[in-house]
Amino acid sequence: MRQRKSSLISYIEKRFYQYEKIKKAVWEARNDSGVGRTGGNSTGHAFVSDPTANVAVKDVMPIKSVVIEAGKYETETIKHPEKWLQVIEATYKHYSGKSTEKLLWQRYKGKDYNYTCINLGISPNIYYCMIREANQFSLACACQAGLVKVF
Repeated sequence: MRQRKSSLISYIEKRFYQYEKIKKAVWEARNDSGVGRTGGNSTGHAFVSDPTANVAVKDVMPIKSVVIEAGKYETETIKHPEKWLQVIEATYKHYSGKSTEKLLWQRYKGKDYNYTCINLGISPNIYYCMIREANQFSLACACQAGLVKVF
């Protein structure tokens, strides 16, 4: 009997499906010329134009959130996007060179599980066991990164 997926696993898997969008949004936020500026107007601080400092601050400060397209007319705010990228990349790196890595890439690129099973020469049972193992690893990574809490 197949068990129901936990909401945490579903939440983490959603980020895997959104990997390319998150990666693009982070790149755009890092390369946006307006990021990293402080002061001026009604903030109570004098605005000092120091391009070198602005670039340095922009490159070391973590991006708090990015907005990605979640549907045709919907957007979603992703908090701590760089941490999510680390979790996803750590999972792929952990399974690097193994068939689980190929399975993960195909799954989150939208390939049907039948296609993946035939392509990798595995049964559906093995497919779901590999997915479950990778999900548990990514859950552990997300917990370690402080993105999710188990209780």
